[in-house]
Amino acid sequence: MKHHLPYQTLGYRFWDTLNDSDFYHLFALGYDKVTSHTYDWDGLKRIDGPLYLFQYTVSGYGNVIIDGHTYRVDPGYAFLLDIPSHHRYFLPKSSDAWEFYFILFRPSNLENHWQELIRRLSRVPYIPPDSSVIHSLQDAFSAGVNSRITDGYLASSLVYRFVMELFRFSTGRTKEKEHWPSAVRQAAQELETRYRYIQSLDEIAANAGLSKYHFVRVFRKFTGFTPIEYLTKIRVERSIDLLRSTSLSIDAVAKEVGYAGGSYFIKVFRQWVGFSPGEFRSGRELVGLQRMKFD
Repeated sequence: MKHHLPYQTLGYRFWDTLNDSDFYHLFALGYDKVTSHTYDWDGLKRIDGPLYLFQYTVSGYGNVIIDGHTYRVDPGYAFLLDIPSHHRYFLPKSSDAWEFYFILFRPSNLENHWQELIRRLSRVPYIPPDSSVIHSLQDAFSAGVNSRITDGYLASSLVYRFVMELFRFSTGRTKEKEHWPSAVRQAAQELETRYRYIQSLDEIAANAGLSKYHFVRVFRKFTGFTPIEYLTKIRVERSIDLLRSTSLSIDAVAKEVGYAGGSYFIKVFRQWVGFSPGEFRSGRELVGLQRMKFD
């Protein structure tokens, strides 16, 4: 994680969306390093709420007390707070400094999302510094420092992106395969190259060195799909290429991608694409797509 931006706090009030409940409202962004033990925020004494706060430790550490429980917020840890609420965060006497990023935004349109994120992540989650969540927070602060947050629409999209990155992180899923465990990468590679021949999960799990139950759980955590869903995704994507680029019959396409016959393939294809293979090939009531990605 690179830190070359100046320490500062940026506040936002945009009149173009201020009174419109259809938007997300950014309140402040900050990157700071505190060394004074007078740094102390009481969640019941603040007058700037209602707000949601996400704060992420870069170096040093601070403490946060939530409903009577004290947490040490070390590098890589964040906390999620409602303002006002029964909490306090501060630089304890045992810490010389606390460096952090933070974002504050209004609860408008986000109440259910925020509570679901807390349920999934906890109030004080660990988030790797190279994660998309932290990159999006740094990008937002960089945009603010460089005066690129120019209206309420941009600010709203920034808040939405950050919240969606938190959701994506909360699933454990990442598109970057290099971050997948080696067993998951190996299994995904096998599914992508041997999709025509794979008959059961057992052989894939065995090759990955995992029990079938554990394999399914870990694979889904990192890819967002069960192994069977991932295999189906590969087969459907490949079948779309064949339907658009060849004159093979539907049965031939089905066999080419690993299905025994056309009837089951047609059923699966319709479930995933919303059209039968024949309708997709003819382009009836469908734009002329050459390829589809299921992620």
